[in-house]
This record gives sequence, C-alpha cells and structure tokens, in this order.
Amino acid sequence: MRSHAEAILNLADEARAAVAAITAQNAGSVTIGALETIASVKLPKWLSAFQSHHPGIDLKLKVAGSGGLLQKLEANEIEVAFCFDQQGVGERFAKRTIAAEPLVLIAPPGRGLASTKLDLSAIASARFVVTEVGCVYRHLFDKAFAEAGIAAPRLAAEVDSIGTIGRLVAEGAGLGLVPRFAVVEALDRGEISEMSWPNATQAALLVMIWRRRRVQPPALKLLLAAASDAFGPARSADAHPRRARPFPS
Repeated sequence: MRSHAEAILNLADEARAAVAAITAQNAGSVTIGALETIASVKLPKWLSAFQSHHPGIDLKLKVAGSGGLLQKLEANEIEVAFCFDQQGVGERFAKRTIAAEPLVLIAPPGRGLASTKLDLSAIASARFVVTEVGCVYRHLFDKAFAEAGIAAPRLAAEVDSIGTIGRLVAEGAGLGLVPRFAVVEALDRGEISEMSWPNATQAALLVMIWRRRRVQPPALKLLLAAASDAFGPARSADAHPRRARPFPS
C-alpha cells in the first residue's frame, strides 16, 4: 500500500510540475541541500548571482551531512543535494558531476612538509586530524592506506568540521586531508602549509543529486542547468552563471 501511495504522490508532483512548466518559466522556489563546507564556500556567490538573474525564484538552503542529504531527498524535504560523490543513490535519483575538487594534505606552517615529495608509507607514521566515519574525505583517507596494504596512521582527533581541522593542524596537532577550496584562505594567510596527497585519488568529485521526474519543475530545471555551467572547470570562482541550457529529467 505504501508503494502505491508513494507512486500516486509522485504522479501528483509531476502533474503539478507539468502545469507549472506551462504557466511559469522563471518563477517558483527551489530547496537546496548541501554539505557544510560546500554551503559555506562554494555556493554563496553562485546562488547570489543565480538569484540576481532569476529574481522570481525563491531559494532555500539546508545544511546536512552526506547521509542526511539523501534522507532529505527521499523525504522530498529538498529538491537537489550538493555533495561529494556517493555510490548507490538509487534509480529514482539522477546524479551529475559538476567539478573535481583537488585534495591536499595540510600541515603546520614552517615544518618543511610542503616542499617534500612523499608517498603513503612516508606519512604513515604521522598523526592525522580527520573527519568522522561516513565523510567522503575520511573514506578516501582510509581507503588509500588499506589498498596500499599500509597500517592506517594514528589519529590525533576526529572532528565534524573542515574549519576545525584547519585550526588544529595550524596548532600542530597533526596532518589533515581536505579539499583545497575549503582551506584556501588559511593557506593564503600562511596559517597552514600544503603538500600533494600521495595517492592515485587526488580529487573529490562534487556532484548534484536530484529526483527523477517526467517533468522537472521549471525553477529546479533552471538551477540544475546553471550549476552545470557555473561549476565547470573553465569557470572562475566568482563567475556568473550563463543563460541556462535545456536540462534532462
């Protein structure tokens, strides 16, 4: 019975979206979900530019962890999630990669690590400040050492904030594996130093995930197309989104 009820609700959503597609091309609302780091660093300028181009579209932003974002998509609490690549999102959802974000190891300033070329075995004896289990950075960290057959480094701390990792590393607590965009300001200020992550996987894929529909709401369709344009590799960080292109369901 529940599956039939969900199917009826989805059909009703699609019917409303079809009517909206005819009656409104540049109005409506979109509820966005994003990881904290993405919401605070990657989205603000772009969302502001998008809204200036589409003032009739109301935007709402909710912040959650990776698992929470998928739950919110399932529950229709958000319409699109911005997060790092996740496997097994299910056939009901579409996923598009919009950027590859370089991963870097960060170290305290003045330790000489930034100019040293290292491999995994060379840093296995170091202590690390890491995110909690379930985070994409933690997954890549654990996977790299496991696949290399090297015992995982000792952990100095587990935290739920990239900003906190940066501050702990700056104070000498250990090394950290993070997406570079999240710590670029601290790097520019000289609070931390960086070195390349010595593993084949040197980037985290930034993706957006949304529910498949026969007809997407016009506002969501515009936002998906604009995001594909704005986060392309040739675009600068402060670029305005181009005119939205047609976007698939």
